[in-house]
Order: sequence, then C-alpha cells, then structure tokens
Amino acid sequence: MAAIQVGSNFTPSTQQSPRNAWQAIMSRKNWDCSVSLTDSDRELLASAGTLANPTIRRQAVAVLLRQPESARDEAANLLGQGFVAATQPSFHYIPKGDAMATEAAFDEAYRRLAEHTNDFTDVSAASLKAALTQAPETLAPLRMILGFTHNELAWAMKLAQAGTNTSGGTLKKFERSPAPEQSSAKRTEMISLVAAAIIAVMDRSILQVPESARGFFHSKLDKRDTRQGWDTVAASTDGVPYSALLYQRYVGGVWRQVQDAYSEVKGDNLLEQPIADLFDDHHIPYYRSGSGASGAAQTSEAFGLSPGPDFVLPEESPTVIIESKVAEDGGTARDKAARIKNAADAARDRGLLPCAVVDGKGWSERPNALVDVVIATEGRTYSLDTLPHLLEIPEIIGLGES
Repeated sequence: MAAIQVGSNFTPSTQQSPRNAWQAIMSRKNWDCSVSLTDSDRELLASAGTLANPTIRRQAVAVLLRQPESARDEAANLLGQGFVAATQPSFHYIPKGDAMATEAAFDEAYRRLAEHTNDFTDVSAASLKAALTQAPETLAPLRMILGFTHNELAWAMKLAQAGTNTSGGTLKKFERSPAPEQSSAKRTEMISLVAAAIIAVMDRSILQVPESARGFFHSKLDKRDTRQGWDTVAASTDGVPYSALLYQRYVGGVWRQVQDAYSEVKGDNLLEQPIADLFDDHHIPYYRSGSGASGAAQTSEAFGLSPGPDFVLPEESPTVIIESKVAEDGGTARDKAARIKNAADAARDRGLLPCAVVDGKGWSERPNALVDVVIATEGRTYSLDTLPHLLEIPEIIGLGES
C-alpha cells in the first residue's frame, strides 16, 4: 500500500528534531488554522487505526490536533472510528482456570452439603458447621443459594456478629483450599460465624429490605428456591422447572458471578498474554507487571512511574511502556482511557515512549475516549487484531536485535 501523505498545511520545520516537532504540534504554535480537512487528511484519519507504520499513525494525530474548531469534531470522529474498527468485543469470553470449580467439583460439593443437611430438611448451625469443617468447598453452593459473593457474605458476618473482621479474600481462600487435618481455634470460630450469618440471612433477621423500599426492590432471597427459606430450598432438591432456571438467568445473568470474580483473569489473558507471547517470540526483553492493583503498585515503585504500566521495555534502562486495557462498556472505556492518559503523561515526563493496547466493545461505545488514548500515545494504540504492528515501532523491534 502506498504511504498516505499528510495534507499540505502540515509543515513542521525540518530544522527540528522529531521530539521538538511533536512538541510544537502539541503546543499549537505552528498551525495554520485557516485550512480545514483535505481529502488526504480524511483518508489518513480513517485508516490510521489499522496501519502498521507508526510514523503515519503519529501524523494522523497531528492532523487532528491542528484542526480549527469547525473541523475538530469531524476529524476526531474519523480518527476514532478508524481505531474502533480494529477492536472487537470479548463479552462472550468467560474466564476459566484452576481457581474456579468445575461443574463436576461443584456437583460434588453440593452433594456433600445435601448429605450433611439431609437434603436441606435439617439445616442448623451444627449441620452447616459440620459440612464446612469437613468440606470447605460446600461454601460455594451455600453462597449460590443465597446469591452472595465472598465479600457480601463477609459483610453479612459482620452484621450477624459485631466485631467480626473476616474478609472476602479469606472466605475465598477457605472455599478453595482442602480441609486441614486439624482445625485451629481461629478457623473453627470463623466457620461458626459463617454458619450463623448464613442462617441469619435465610431467616431474614439481617439484610432485610425496608418496608419503604419494597415497592422498588427485591431481596436476593425473593427467588423460587429461597422465597420461603430452607423449606423451599428442600422442596427444590427434587428439581425445578427449566423455566425457573431460565428466569434465574434472566434476573441474575448466567456466568455473572464468574465474570465479576475473575475480571482480572480476563484482562491479564486476553491482551497481556498475547503481548508477552509476541515479545517472547521475537526475543524482546520486557518487564510485565503483576496482576491487579498490587502488581501495578509494585511496578510503580520499581520504576518510579505512577500509575505503574502493564509492560516496561526493557527492564534494564527502560525506553517504552505499554498499558493494555479491555473495556466492554462505555463507562469502563472512559475510566481506562483516563488511566492510559495518566500513564502516558508519566512516561513522557521520564523520556519514555508510551504505547497502548486496547480492545472490547466499550471503545466503540465511547470512541471519544479512544481518541484520547490515541492522542496520548501519539497514535501508538493497538488492538488484538493489530498487535503485530507493535513490532513496527523502532524502539521496540530494536530491542530484539541487541
């Protein structure tokens, strides 16, 4: 494909270095605002998001930034739609991994819970404590009966007994770990509190919906199997109509708990792992941030960058940073665009080259947020489809040659 030429009214001085020329563009000092978009400008803006050449991508950003107000919206729309075209949705991806129980494991946990409670006809603090002590994994079906996350159950425990400080993370670890040969006093006390909280929730002695709000809100227990407490749970052991299962999906969302609990897994593996694989294949050295907020904090401390980016290239004497973000709704895209912009600003202050890799349908819902990312990275914004174009950046591919 022939190189696309920038419109004739873009004429930075040939005496300037590339960095100084870009700074001049960003400061709007050398613009001729009397000329709006040309046909070649429009072609450049519309195609930049899928082009490999980083210089042409940068030129597209320059075209947008030099536009007068009368042409700015059209230019931003063209640039945004061009980059949106390279993204794709991932809302249909459901995270999986060793931390999530398989259907067979969940079935076994349910069987053991039903066994300890005589098919839920003998539910008491004692029977729940016995189940949880011998088979911690029974907490998973118990939580699903209530419809609670680990954090929500931890909060219920605080309401059931003041002063309780068990965290959702502690409950998650408990549920996913095998029972020890001997239970400590602290563990036994926690199990008692879990059982007490579950019974209190089911009895509706805590977490009630106030009378004033009942015209507008349901309780999580207002569903077929828990409407009348343990009695309807026991009645449901013989099976519920398929329509009831479908309705539960309708109001609760199939896979919702998994998507919420494992959102970091999706981000880490959808974009970060392919980036790492690309660099490994081409022998490009890099530092990859650990998962979640704690990983970003460690990267921030190690490299003096705030926020800590997902990738720093190379680990010794860094020259490039990369932020990768998946957004499946417009609000998330807006928030993640702000983070990428902050990371890009921090990188530039250190003389580092900022890049971004984004994907998900949220960017198509907020193309203006994507434009902000493209501007912040001077066009070096890529998606899963255009990921190989990272290797067109001299500062990156050059690392593999050293």
